[in-house]
Amino acid sequence: MYINENTKISVLINFNPKSVDAIVSISNNFDKLKIPILRKVLASRVSIKQAAKIGGSSVDEFYSKLIPLGFKIKENTINSKKNLVEPSSNHFQEINEENVVDLDVREMLKAGKDPFNVIMNALSNLSTNSVLKIINTFEPTPLISILSKKGYVHNTIVIEKQLVHTYFKKDSAIIFDNKEISDNNSSEEITIVLKSFGTNIKELDVRHLEMPLPMAMILNELPSLPDDYILLVNHKKVPKFLFPELAERGYQWRIQIISENNVKLFIFK
Repeated sequence: MYINENTKISVLINFNPKSVDAIVSISNNFDKLKIPILRKVLASRVSIKQAAKIGGSSVDEFYSKLIPLGFKIKENTINSKKNLVEPSSNHFQEINEENVVDLDVREMLKAGKDPFNVIMNALSNLSTNSVLKIINTFEPTPLISILSKKGYVHNTIVIEKQLVHTYFKKDSAIIFDNKEISDNNSSEEITIVLKSFGTNIKELDVRHLEMPLPMAMILNELPSLPDDYILLVNHKKVPKFLFPELAERGYQWRIQIISENNVKLFIFK
């Protein structure tokens, strides 16, 4: 089978299941591929090039692991350093280092905390000419997806394994509004929505799961949800990374914060 840097991980696994072990051997960031439900949701959306960035490795390293499994390279091997800078990098050519604000989220992630709100607060306090540099162990692909839709451009540089710098700056007058994904739904609105579905409610509890399993479980459940049903998800936090995915799939949602570590999420067509 011929592959290139844009080949999805799911295609590799479908062709040869041994690809899972080969990819996991590159970086422990890929251990989650061993979990079937995560593999089903994530592998189809990540290419070799994207995975290489997440793992702090290179496309060449992926090729070296995959060729013994029967894969052939359709393109010339590309020096990984050419892939370190995103196409949007021209927006950062004239940035003064004095205008760069550093935000290291590695300890938060290591402690199992979601840095999303910290990042959003940092961006909201960013001056017009400033750039936010997020220091992480991998490229924050979900965050990039969210912010790109809000008018931010980014530039990712892999410094070394387990050390990735991702820069963000505003590229338009679009202002990110946290209220778009906050608990801004009244109990009356939620009651009206629930009444419209009657007893057609399917419940899912993800409070006991660690990231990113809750998001994977929810996205895995939705394809089998009938259009006349509403999915009630019991969550321990407001899953902000989930909302762009729901919007792309044509779903609506309502949020009800009951207490700390107790959030109800209502998802429907």
